[in-house]
Amino acid sequence: MIERLRKIGFAKLTSVEEALEKLFAKIKIINSKEIETLKALNWIIAEDIESQINVPSFDKSAMDGYAVVAEDTFGASPSNPKYVNKVGKIEIGEDSDLKLKKGEAIRISTGAMIPDGADAVVKIEDTEIDEDDKIRIFNPVAPGKNMAKEGEDIQKEQIIIDKGTELKAEHIALLCSQGIDKIKVRKKPNVSVFATGDELVEIGNPLGKSQIYNSNTPMIANLVRTYGGEVILEATLKDNKSLITQNLTDALKSSDIVLFTGGTSVGTQDYLPEIVSKNADILTHGVAMRPGEPILIAHKDEKLILCLPGTPVAAYVGFIKFAGPALRKMMGAMETDPRREIIAEMDKDVPVSRMGYLHHLRVQLKQNEHKFIASSVRLKGSGIITSLTKSDGIVEISKEQEGIKAGEKVVVKVLIR
Repeated sequence: MIERLRKIGFAKLTSVEEALEKLFAKIKIINSKEIETLKALNWIIAEDIESQINVPSFDKSAMDGYAVVAEDTFGASPSNPKYVNKVGKIEIGEDSDLKLKKGEAIRISTGAMIPDGADAVVKIEDTEIDEDDKIRIFNPVAPGKNMAKEGEDIQKEQIIIDKGTELKAEHIALLCSQGIDKIKVRKKPNVSVFATGDELVEIGNPLGKSQIYNSNTPMIANLVRTYGGEVILEATLKDNKSLITQNLTDALKSSDIVLFTGGTSVGTQDYLPEIVSKNADILTHGVAMRPGEPILIAHKDEKLILCLPGTPVAAYVGFIKFAGPALRKMMGAMETDPRREIIAEMDKDVPVSRMGYLHHLRVQLKQNEHKFIASSVRLKGSGIITSLTKSDGIVEISKEQEGIKAGEKVVVKVLIR
């Protein structure tokens, strides 16, 4: 089988959609653990969170001004002010047993508790006060004006954060506003990252004439961290069957996902397809996308093995299309692809070299008046790392398209940085 593929290339390519479906079908959501809310940034929450209290938990003022009985202000104008008497003051965070009656007003700060009897707040700039604490009101207010009612933002027992949400600063603020100090989150999947190839040299070592520095392992390892995984091993392996087999076997004992780059195509030194087929069940080998055609996806029990191409751009694209989503699926994330999308117009025609493949076009973005313009990055080879560093995002050209026309609207998936 392996020798036949080496002679003819991939006999059949799987569509990206089918490959993702096969991959996702084998993923089991990882266990959860409890952590402190204050340390939960970028973790995936494992359960729906219900509010513990109403927010706000009391009627409060939305302005600096005077708490009043709204009816006392009706008909007020600059030429015909209404008069009330100041009978006290309430500051933010202050408990008060003051009660308001008609014809009275209480000075109140933004965020302070509305006293009993008041049903509105007059802004301070719409009033004047004299030495005898007589207040003139120049603009009327309706009941409920300039105040936040109890539970207006959040009702008690309301779901405030859905399971699968990736927690950001605003989510942590929301949890803290509820007094929730600990939450359950999904554990980070353990990932082992390997690069294979006799030509690879680690940075800090002298470079031979036919050698290259290994950039794949640090790139993929950092992508794993960006997508929420825990890198437990990074290593570079020579093209040696027994060495690769031993490392794969060992990694599967402690890893949820094992990632390889290189050695997955049909060359004479590409041992991974043969090794993986003997140690796991292959779901897909060869995907109809460019770059990234030689991708191999396999599983053993509840562990995943993903073999990405050796060229850096193809490895990057393979990761964000398969490995990254697999990581997030394993953590139960609502969004398996966290990339932000921007609608833009292409500045020039972009043909594809061959239909039937999902093409990943690297683009730069510029904002022109009220729209974004996308320009294809000139350097397109799958080994040219600067084609990624110069890109803002990727446009996916479907397998049915012959290309993109100038002026056509496209969806740009912005690179995560």
